[in-house]
Amino acid sequence: MFSFFPRAFAACALAAALAACATASAPAGADVYAGFTLLDPATERRIDNAYIVVAAGRIVDAGAGLGPAVAPDRRHDMSGAFALPGLIDTHAHVTLGRLAVTRTNGAPAIAATSEDDITAHNARMLVAFGVTTIRNPGGATEANAAYAEGVRSGALLGPEARAAGEILDRMPFQGLTAVVTDAASIEAAVAAQAAAGMNYIKLYHLLDEAQFTAGVEAAHRHGLEAITHTGGITWDRAAELGVDAIVHAMPISADALPLTARDDYRDATETGAHAFYEWWERADLDSPEMQRLIAALVEHDVTVDLTLVVFQKTFWGDDPTVRDTGAAYTHPLMRQNWQTFRFDIGWREEHYRRARAVWPKIMRFARMLHEAGVKLTIGTDQANPFVAPGFDTIAEMRLHQEAGIPPWAVLRMATSQAAETLHMEDRIGRIARGMEADIVFLDADPTRDVANAATTRAILINGELHDAAALRAVD
Repeated sequence: MFSFFPRAFAACALAAALAACATASAPAGADVYAGFTLLDPATERRIDNAYIVVAAGRIVDAGAGLGPAVAPDRRHDMSGAFALPGLIDTHAHVTLGRLAVTRTNGAPAIAATSEDDITAHNARMLVAFGVTTIRNPGGATEANAAYAEGVRSGALLGPEARAAGEILDRMPFQGLTAVVTDAASIEAAVAAQAAAGMNYIKLYHLLDEAQFTAGVEAAHRHGLEAITHTGGITWDRAAELGVDAIVHAMPISADALPLTARDDYRDATETGAHAFYEWWERADLDSPEMQRLIAALVEHDVTVDLTLVVFQKTFWGDDPTVRDTGAAYTHPLMRQNWQTFRFDIGWREEHYRRARAVWPKIMRFARMLHEAGVKLTIGTDQANPFVAPGFDTIAEMRLHQEAGIPPWAVLRMATSQAAETLHMEDRIGRIARGMEADIVFLDADPTRDVANAATTRAILINGELHDAAALRAVD
């Protein structure tokens, strides 16, 4: 009860300070957006009847009221809207296209493609739902570098991306992995990605501890951060070895289970995506192993994006009302590709039942991480089966809220907290003077329900205004 008064006082003080700082006139060529409610997740503050002044792609002023006078065509009435900093999806494989089956020495193999039409579609849909920045944790280095240049030059409308190139692993996967075996091959792969302008190195789940350690050390030596999707190494051990970020709600190392459950898990007969639920069937969230895992993430300041939505769509893969939500926003060729490539291939009714049975445990795990102080961000695993670009960024936010995390906290995960994770907090994640003009205008209040983040009216990205409905129009 008592916390309301200091927060309300702070919001009033902020509004007064902004109004006092308002410029008498706008810079030449500036645009004024007015009449909306400004939301700042970083401070949980809101300013009604707010305005912002945008020039040269940046916010040059903000306050309460009408703002400075500008020409009629430079004033934009946003009455009734709610303004958030542009959303950040920290797990969007924007350049990944269809998967194709090839043959190597007569044996079938899977290859990832990068197709310009699909990339452009993904990028546009991300922006259409208010996503103005992404972390792309893996893909063809050349394609990811080309994407960054296309966005930078204005040839491509899409979120700014910080990216990893090919994922380092021991298993070949054409177009997606770089096969490494020892410290020398790891050093060469990392050096090549650093030279190509990548920001991260992603370490995959088949690496042993020596290879994993070499990957982390090589990444840091070249000024890159190390991300991991690991199953062979426990999350706490990965944290101790210096990894910067972990992805997916699947800490599926046998060593993270209670001692009495490890052999049973190792002996499980199911393979592939069945591990998604088989590990959770044996996990004990109150065990010393889990307490140690979470404590290590906090101690070593490791960030996590759980990609809940991709697991939900797998666990309900036999239910079109869940699986196909957002399908209209995916590229038709991707929808077609997912008829033959999906994580739940061969699953029977029993498998779906077992997977859904562990879902409450996964959701509790998400809440436990948040409550322990682990830095969570919003990531979707976009480009994987049934995950829709942009649309499912909002779904991921909603799932975090359904896990019991308050709306303001979820909004921070998608804005200011993600900006800090990407080391971009000096440019994005806040609506404030001097920041880049990446803003999403919504028709409903996301602090009441984060699902309202899907009511996108318009998006400012680098100061350019786009109509959400026009961007969402199907090709």
